[in-house]
Formats: sequence, structure tokens, C-alpha cells
Amino acid sequence: MKTTAPRFVRAYNRYSILTVIRISELISRRDIAKATGLSQASVTGITADLIREGLIEEKKPGAYEGGRPPILLSISPDGAYEIGINLTIAKIDVAITNFQAEIKAFHSVALDFSYYKAEDLVNIMARAVRECMWEANFSKDRISGIGVGVPGLVDSESGMIRFLPNYGWENVNLRDLFQKEIEIPTYIENSSNNLAIAEHWFGVGKGHDNFTVVTLENGVGAGCIINGQLSRGHSGVAGEFGHLTMDPDGPLCRCGKKGCIEAYAGNNSLVRDAKAAATQGLWKKKNPEHITYKDVMDAVHKKEPHILNIFQKAGIVLGKGIAHLITLLNPESIIITGKGVMAENAIFDPMYQAINKSISKRFQDYGTEIVIKEYSEMDWVRGAGTLVLNKIYKSPTIK
Repeated sequence: MKTTAPRFVRAYNRYSILTVIRISELISRRDIAKATGLSQASVTGITADLIREGLIEEKKPGAYEGGRPPILLSISPDGAYEIGINLTIAKIDVAITNFQAEIKAFHSVALDFSYYKAEDLVNIMARAVRECMWEANFSKDRISGIGVGVPGLVDSESGMIRFLPNYGWENVNLRDLFQKEIEIPTYIENSSNNLAIAEHWFGVGKGHDNFTVVTLENGVGAGCIINGQLSRGHSGVAGEFGHLTMDPDGPLCRCGKKGCIEAYAGNNSLVRDAKAAATQGLWKKKNPEHITYKDVMDAVHKKEPHILNIFQKAGIVLGKGIAHLITLLNPESIIITGKGVMAENAIFDPMYQAINKSISKRFQDYGTEIVIKEYSEMDWVRGAGTLVLNKIYKSPTIK
């Protein structure tokens, strides 16, 4: 059933008010009305509802010049608690976060096998959630919802994983399987999209309405915030930046095509090329089949020439792709994060050169800022929790 126009408008107004309060941290009703363009009566009515729900609270009076000092409003940290789950090939991270996306408890489980059936992974996830709640003394009725981040093609509306490269899953409804097991409202989203939501909430993108987060992990992903809303596309799988084809005769990508950005700049691809260099004797490394990403990073920092050549090529491809993003979306900023940023100048120097070479001076003048964000594993699980906050806020999305 589609949302009627009046309900949508009220949901959007509620979202706008909560967003202004969150960004401002402390703000009066009068200033909320100015910032949102809503009437004083609308702001009073909606904020009264939010106070009753425990999502915002009144604080000490603000500064004033004569007359009655205004009561200030702020987000209530304990207004809601949610659980974030981030799934990777190596582990499952679980965190309980509050209404300000602060982590209150954390639990992590290592994954031992290279392949899991959906049902087996659901059982591991459910156990990890229960252990996290038990360790933090949280009962199920205190949790508003669970957000799950998955590194693959996800239709968040249906809960369907269209494609998960790590396990080769296709059309698996992980959300429904997990929600049935855990009996808590569950939302699922691509990990990069979760990170974009999180950046919009508490990161570099806070207060900005047009930016893109590019993630350098085993694959290469992107989450796009456009006019303050997450862009999911027609079928919910927008943002697959890593699968833009840069060379149809290039190396094979996990998606089945050749020459994708991910096939050059994804961490798996960089390890693949490093193993090939070692096998060919170009890089003096024993046991090429056992080379890890850490080995590759060590070689980068030791300035091994053939490894640097691999990152040079990856940086050029990444830069060309980012130039396309700048030209297409005209974002305020492009935030690059993920484990891949540890390669530092080895990948970013050629990336910047490729951006400058690939983009018209006319577009450079509009000033998209490139932000390299320090890698933090905790951002991913916080991002998954923020997915639930977005639902509580009843934020609309671009479809």
C-alpha cells in the first residue's frame, strides 16, 4: 500500500525536524521553523509527538535578549536503541547503538569457512546478536530494530540479496530468514549505502546533502546521497560504482564482466595481481599462493617496484571512475574510505592525476572536494545501526 500524500508530507516534515535538531544539537522551536520553512504550529505539533515518543527532549533555555528565554530541543540519546550487523568474508561484527549512533556494546565473531549457506550464516548472526545483548544486559524489547550491512547487490525494500560475490548467492532473502529467527524488525542494505547514511548522520557528510562515499574493500562500492536522500535506484541496487566497465578487454571481475573498476582496484584484485607478479618472479616473495593483503601492504610501504606498478594502474582506473562520478553527479564531496586507503599515495597519487586528466576544467571549477577518510572498522557496523535510525526517522529515499 502506497503512502498517501498527507502522510508522506508529515513523515517528511518529521524527518526534516529531526535532522535539523540532530545537526544543530541544541535548537529552539522558532529556529527549527526558520530552518525548515514550516509553520510554528506544525513544528510545535510534531515536536510534541517526538517528545512523547522519547526521541527528543527539552534542554535548558537558550540565550535571549529580553522576554521569555526559548526552550531548546535536542536528540534524546536513549530515545531508541538499535543493533547494527556488518557482514564480511572474515567476520560478523555486531554493535548496539543509541539514537545518536554511539556504540554501547560490541561483539565480533570470526568466520572460519570460505562458503556458508544462508541458513548457517543466519544462525551465526543470531547467536552473535544474542551474545551481544546478553553481555550488555539488553533485553529484546529495548531494541527498535536491526540493520544488516552486506557487501553485494541488495534490494532493501524486499530484503533480497540479488548477488553476494563472497558466497556466490543469488536471490537469497537474508532479511526474512534472519527476522524469522531473531524476531526483531530487521532491515538490510548494501554496506556502502549504510556507510553513506552514517556519514550523513555523524561523519564528514553531516550537514551536506550531495556527496558520494566510495569504499575500497575486497570490492569497490559507492553510496550516493542526493538532495539529502540515499539513492537506491529503480530496483534498489544503485551505487555499484565498482562494476562500471573501464576496459572490456581487461581482467575478469567477480560480477562476470571484464575490466570493471573493481577488477583493478578492489583489494582481492590487487592481491591477485601481486600473486601473479610473485609467480612470474617479478616480486621476490616465497609461496605466492599464500600472499595476503597485509603482505601486499607491506610491499607497498617498502616500495617494491612491481607492486607499486600494480597500484599505479589501479589508481589510474579509480581516478577515471571518480571523474565520471564528478561529471555525472556534481557532488559537494567524494569521501573515499575502506581498508584500501592504507595504500595511501601508492594509489592516490595516480588517482588524482587521472581525475585531473579525465575531467573537464569546467567541472573542476565547481569544486568537488575529495576526502580520504582514515579507515575504521567500527564505521561499518555503526553504519548498519544507522540504517535503523533512518527508518525511525521515516526518511524518504530516492527511487
